[in-house]
Amino acid sequence: MINNKKVFLIYIICFFLFLTLILFPNYNSKTKLFTYFVKEKVETPFIFVGNEVRDLFMTLNLNFNYMNTIKKLENDNNYLRSINNYLLTLTSKYSEQNKIFHQSDIKIPISVGVKVLGDRNLIYNKSFIINKGSKNGLVIGDYVIDGLNIVGRVVNINHNTSEVVTVKSINYGDEVFINGKSYIISGTNNNYLSFLRQKESTEIPDFQSGDVAVVHLDNVILRLGIVSFKNDQPILLTSDTINLENLRAVTND
Repeated sequence: MINNKKVFLIYIICFFLFLTLILFPNYNSKTKLFTYFVKEKVETPFIFVGNEVRDLFMTLNLNFNYMNTIKKLENDNNYLRSINNYLLTLTSKYSEQNKIFHQSDIKIPISVGVKVLGDRNLIYNKSFIINKGSKNGLVIGDYVIDGLNIVGRVVNINHNTSEVVTVKSINYGDEVFINGKSYIISGTNNNYLSFLRQKESTEIPDFQSGDVAVVHLDNVILRLGIVSFKNDQPILLTSDTINLENLRAVTND
């Protein structure tokens, strides 16, 4: 191992020799050349270490910059994903509305547009109030829909307003048809509904993930959700979000 003190002492001696040659240029030329040679040899390890430290610092600095760039790109990617999901939601709604208004094989229910008056965040009992009542032809049990998707049902009514319990509420219950068979479902205060066994039926449900649950309303078919599984038990998934700006109350039941 090189003694650092000796190296430093040699470097100091060479420095003073070099300074002497500068101050006294008539000094022996061979000694001058030898001094430059020694100086170059002594400085080599210091230059090497300095370059290594500089390269290491530059590498660390570049790595830090790359990490910041990657983090920024990840944030941008997450933002674009959220925008994409939002646009997919919009396009799916418009696609369904296009089918309703431009395809003759889809029956359009008789309905009236409604406006939400209270509890828009569904804080209390997962229900809300609408600005239509009995004078508009509504009765208890009428469906409130977004497109052909069921949002909830009227549970209380007066002349001008009504209370709607949503499919997310534990107080919601209904009869649905899946692959032509009838089942009873109940809300859970979550984004899914559970299946209840019917007293008169001993048949074990034979569901597959993705099966669509619908409600038959006279000659109109309304969609409630799709079948999924949780802890190996079948559930009925509803929409994660409810658009309260595009609701209609069905009045032809």
